[in-house]
Amino acid sequence: MAQNTRAFYRAVSLMLLPLLLASCQPKITEQGKRQLIDAAGLVQQGSHGRAIDELQRFLQEYPSSHEAAEAHYLLGLARVRTDQLAQAEEDFETALRGADVPILEYYVRLSLANLAFERQDYARAGKYYGRYVDELPRRAPFHLAYYRYGLSLQALGQWKQADVQFSRVLYLFPQADILPRVQERFGYTHYAIELGRFSSFDLASRQREQLLDLALPLPQVIRGPEGWCYVNLYGKFSNLAQAQQALERITTRIPQAYIVP
Repeated sequence: MAQNTRAFYRAVSLMLLPLLLASCQPKITEQGKRQLIDAAGLVQQGSHGRAIDELQRFLQEYPSSHEAAEAHYLLGLARVRTDQLAQAEEDFETALRGADVPILEYYVRLSLANLAFERQDYARAGKYYGRYVDELPRRAPFHLAYYRYGLSLQALGQWKQADVQFSRVLYLFPQADILPRVQERFGYTHYAIELGRFSSFDLASRQREQLLDLALPLPQVIRGPEGWCYVNLYGKFSNLAQAQQALERITTRIPQAYIVP
């Protein structure tokens, strides 16, 4: 996922470059305009350290300019790529407050959605993704935004709405490398905790007998990577927070337990 995230930020920076070229106003000098455009080129090229230096100098010289919002946005992109996530979020928030070009606001909010998702703030991620998901470009790597919006909706317990986003990925991006993960997530109505996979019904039943207080249902038969197997599942949790709380209790007895999907 980290590689896909980098591709997303690279695509966004490439798409914003024409905006910078078109929107520079006479409020800054020709040298200032060239400085900002060169900094955008550095972000595009992956020279993030140099881009950060150039953008900071630009903001020192033109802190209240029309272009300051764009500079903060580019600075946020460069900082994301250098793992300065807290500073990147501050830059994106500053850019959002100053953004008076709709396309800039669009990309800033999308970047904030990605940051929120990566720190597992699914409520905030869902809010930002949801506002602009219908306007997303129908090309890679923006399929990640649909997918992450779906994951955020699942985490919040909005399962049907999540399937809508997963369906969009399957329909709009049939060649996407994340399709197997999307298909694995599709069609669920709740989270559960997987306690173990076993090669026979008897082995699975032995675990159930050791956990009578959990009142486990009969083992489910599923097809895994190594063929058919029997799985013990515990609970039905409508949102991720509930499942995580239950998992904390379960792993004291079954360390290998994990949440599905």
